[in-house]
Amino acid sequence: MRTIGRLLVISITTLVVSCVVMLTTGQMVKGIYEQTTAEAEHVRAANGIDLLVSQFGPLTPEGAETIGRIAGLKNAYLSQTAPTAPDLRMIPLLGEQAVSGSYLVWTENSFGNDMFKLFAPIRLPTVSIMLLIVIGMMVYVHRLVSDIERQRRLAHRQSRTDVVTGLDNRLAFETAIGRLSQAGTPFGIVIIDLDLFKAVNDALGHAAGDIVLRTVGQRLEDLMGPGDQLARLGGDEFVMVRVNKPDPAGLSILARECIFAIEQPIELTGGRNVKVGASLGIVAAGSGDLPPSTLLGAADTALYRAKAQPGSAFQFAGDSPASADHWHLRCA
Repeated sequence: MRTIGRLLVISITTLVVSCVVMLTTGQMVKGIYEQTTAEAEHVRAANGIDLLVSQFGPLTPEGAETIGRIAGLKNAYLSQTAPTAPDLRMIPLLGEQAVSGSYLVWTENSFGNDMFKLFAPIRLPTVSIMLLIVIGMMVYVHRLVSDIERQRRLAHRQSRTDVVTGLDNRLAFETAIGRLSQAGTPFGIVIIDLDLFKAVNDALGHAAGDIVLRTVGQRLEDLMGPGDQLARLGGDEFVMVRVNKPDPAGLSILARECIFAIEQPIELTGGRNVKVGASLGIVAAGSGDLPPSTLLGAADTALYRAKAQPGSAFQFAGDSPASADHWHLRCA
């Protein structure tokens, strides 16, 4: 009897431990799944916003519903205030995407909760079967967690990558300059806005425009040195973070190289060639302890002055050599 009792205690203990392990594992899987799903939904929402805004302009309530259908977001809608309900997710909209201060809001995916509720209850009739399959379940859960972790890493990478060009996006750019600023590493910022791109996009379609963006991105990427970063901010705007030779002289040389590379003919599908130009706004290293947002604003201001010049041109922000500040050439 003692032997049977000990075996019974061992069996009950094993069952309890198995149940606790399964419940704990279920909670862990639920948490990882919900995090991965939330990140993936955020990426799909951002991509959907970029797609609709680029084609149809600022978002409308109907556009929000369309994004919900395209990106698989439940009950997507526009809101003027940030939601407070725990089951709602949001993404803030920039000024050109919708009314300033508005948000795209949707209901979070509840599959994680549903999955946990399905596996959590432990019924007595299934105890003996659970003891037999617990090892198999652990192997399955291990594979599931590994797969979810791979998806999480993929979602993280996609959230920092531009869909059209494959370059870094604005989030990756802001993260990079924030890291450089904290480390005290000197760097220069070069914002590049394509001239004549809208004419190509309107006349030949978005597919042709995408080819132009990818080609320009590849050409600019060839000019990058070790530690430099190239990102697409959106539309026809690119930005470089220059760590190698971030002084005005080095950035002037880089600006000329960028303009020369961009102005080379671009071959579209069917053998047709188009040409675009570029306006550049530059902030050289040595801007003190200014925050990244201030540096980016200064580069934007210089960009607008460059666009006022005839043809392709670049301008420096702040006190810069006149030869670099006013240099320009006319597009062929």
